[in-house]
Amino acid sequence: MPRPSASSLPTSLPPAGSPPSGPSPRRKEERSMPELSAQRAGDLAGVGNRPVQKVAVLGSSGFVGRAVVAELGSRGAEVRLVTAPRVSWPLAEALRNHSVPADLQRDVVDALAAQLDGAHIVINTAGLPNGSAPDSAELYGGNALLPTLVARASALVNADRLVHVSSAAAQGAMKLDETSRTMPFSPYSRSKAIGERLLQREDCIDAVIYRSTWVHDVDRPNTRALIRLAQSRMSCVAGDGTAPTPQVLIDDVAAAISHLGLVDGPVPPIVLQPYNGMTTGLLLRLLGGREPRHLPPRMARYATRCLTAYGRTSLNANAHARRVDMLLFGKRQTPGWLADQGLAPKLRPEAWERLRTAGTQPTPASAPNSDAVARPRTGDSRPVETSGADAANRSLTK
Repeated sequence: MPRPSASSLPTSLPPAGSPPSGPSPRRKEERSMPELSAQRAGDLAGVGNRPVQKVAVLGSSGFVGRAVVAELGSRGAEVRLVTAPRVSWPLAEALRNHSVPADLQRDVVDALAAQLDGAHIVINTAGLPNGSAPDSAELYGGNALLPTLVARASALVNADRLVHVSSAAAQGAMKLDETSRTMPFSPYSRSKAIGERLLQREDCIDAVIYRSTWVHDVDRPNTRALIRLAQSRMSCVAGDGTAPTPQVLIDDVAAAISHLGLVDGPVPPIVLQPYNGMTTGLLLRLLGGREPRHLPPRMARYATRCLTAYGRTSLNANAHARRVDMLLFGKRQTPGWLADQGLAPKLRPEAWERLRTAGTQPTPASAPNSDAVARPRTGDSRPVETSGADAANRSLTK
C-alpha cells in the first residue's frame, strides 16, 4: 500500500517540501545498512503469509504496554518484553532534521536489535506521555527519536512489522483522521508529531502508526480526576451533550494494537482508534452518576474563546484551553481502517459505570478541575519500563 507523503507541521517544523538536512529517503536496496537489504526485500514479500510466533513489546510495564502484553497472551502470541533505552535529543536537532541521520545512535540501534532478534512483530508502546511536560531533550528523545531507532533495529532482525503507538494529540484541534497532517499545540503533542513524521521517512520496515485517543481505566489518575469532576457541580457540557468525544477504555486500545500486529495482509501507515459512540453528556453521566449542567452553546463557546486567547501565551496554556474545549464540545473524528474492518468497539456503558464504582470514592477535599479530561496515554512515563505507581505520582496532565 502506498504510503502518504508526510505533511508539514506548523511553522516550527521543516515544511514537507524543504530540502532535508539528513539523508534523503531511499529504497531498501540503496540504504546505507547493507546487512538489511537483501533479507528485508525477501521478508516483506511474505508479510502475513506465516503465523506470528513472537511479538516483542517495548514499554511493557507502562499503562498501555501492560494491557497489550495481556491481550497478546490471550490471543496465543509468544510475547517478549524488551527494555526501551533512554535517549535524549535536543529540540533544535529534532526540528532541524527532516529525517534521522543514518549514523545517529547506531549503538542504541544495535543494542535494541540484540533484544529484538527472532521477533516477527515489534510493538513500541514506550515513550514519555506526560502531556504537561515542558520542552526537554528527554521528551524529544523518547517520543520523536526513539520510534525511528526502533524501526531500524526491527529491520536489522528482519521483523515483519512495527506497530508504533502514537497519540491523537498530534492532530491538536483538527478533526481526527488517518492522514499524516498534524497540528501540535504543546511540547508533548509536538514531540509525538515529530516522531510520526520522522518514522514515515523510514522505508526499512513495514511500519504502522497507531493513534490512541483518550484512554481510561480504573487505576488511571486522570480517570479518577475526571470522575471527581463528573460528580461535582463543575460538571457541565455545551448544549444537549450529544457531541461525540473520543474517549476509550484501555481494553479496547489493547485489542486494536494487538490486531494491528497480528493481522495478515497490508495495514495502512496510520490507523486511528475507532469511535465507540461516546458523547460529552453521556461520559459525565456514566462517570458522575448524575446529569451534568447544560450550558448554552454560545456561552460555552465564548468561554473557550477566552481560554484560547489565553492559550496563545504559551504551549502549556494552549493545552489547558484544549482540555476545556474537549470537555464542553467533544471532538469529531473520521471513520478509519479499523472501523471499516468492523472492529469499532462497543460502548459498554456498564464498563464505564464500573470505573465510577470501583476503588476509593472521592472525598470532599478532592478539588475537581477541568484538567481532568484525560489525554491520550501511550506507554511508559519514560522511554524505559516503569511501574504503575510512577504514573500515580504525577499530577493530572493533558
